[in-house]
Amino acid sequence: MTNTILKRRNTTFKMTSTMLKIFAMLFMLFDHIWIFIPNIPYFFHWIGRLSAPIFIYCCVLGFINTKDKKKYIIRLYVFSLIMGIENYLLDINFNFIRTLFLTSIILFIVEKLKCREKNSKLYLFLFIFWQIITSLLITFLVFNSNLTEKSLYMIVTVLFNIFNLDGGILFILLGVAMFVFKDSNEKLLISFILITCIFVALFNTNLLSRVSSLLGLRGKYAAIFNSIFNLLFQAHPSVANADLFYGNPQWMMIFSLIFIFMYNGEKGKGFKYLFYIFYPLHIAILFFMQSILF
Repeated sequence: MTNTILKRRNTTFKMTSTMLKIFAMLFMLFDHIWIFIPNIPYFFHWIGRLSAPIFIYCCVLGFINTKDKKKYIIRLYVFSLIMGIENYLLDINFNFIRTLFLTSIILFIVEKLKCREKNSKLYLFLFIFWQIITSLLITFLVFNSNLTEKSLYMIVTVLFNIFNLDGGILFILLGVAMFVFKDSNEKLLISFILITCIFVALFNTNLLSRVSSLLGLRGKYAAIFNSIFNLLFQAHPSVANADLFYGNPQWMMIFSLIFIFMYNGEKGKGFKYLFYIFYPLHIAILFFMQSILF
């Protein structure tokens, strides 16, 4: 595999991966200001929808270009734990680093399988086995303990289980598409549109309710069905809203492609730990601003 994305961006304004990260952080800041500070215009939330796909793309770039993929993955895990501790202490639920960490693990496995390396199938088996075991453990704890929600979320973080990711597993699927179709704008565009359509189907239609009804699920079985989708996709019939602009505007992430397609194949000025520092710091600042001022 090549160690860099092909320089296939022929735009007038070229953008390095560092610039992409800075734009993504800015969009994220808009979104979190809207979340924490009362009476902020809703368009802040619209702008925020662009951040996650750009961060995922930067994660894919980082994974491809890093000299040591295992250290890269471990670094993401360490910072996801730091963010998990902050979540626990502040009793909030923001840990997109964990989504990037799980994405990087799956990219590692996909790369091994693609290159047909000796232990590739073993990596895949171990990952699936670990997810099953930890999912069973978490399910047991949910129904047989008095653990608080924040404690369970911390356990999920430590065990790097795929449940309850920020954005759900669709963001991981988006990261895999970016990795697999890294040399084709057309295929990346098509996969991006398809994943966006799935978001719309889950969050802006009554698809989950209809599927539950078609399966004849009632009572606790319907609740289990909805809980599974909520844990995996962050989607639940109770949050579905047909209003594309003021319900769940996640479909607006499609506009992040404008920035992604500006990437010029260059790293730029580093700032290796900027995102890792900015992410927990700005959330803590906004949290205390909300607590003190509002």
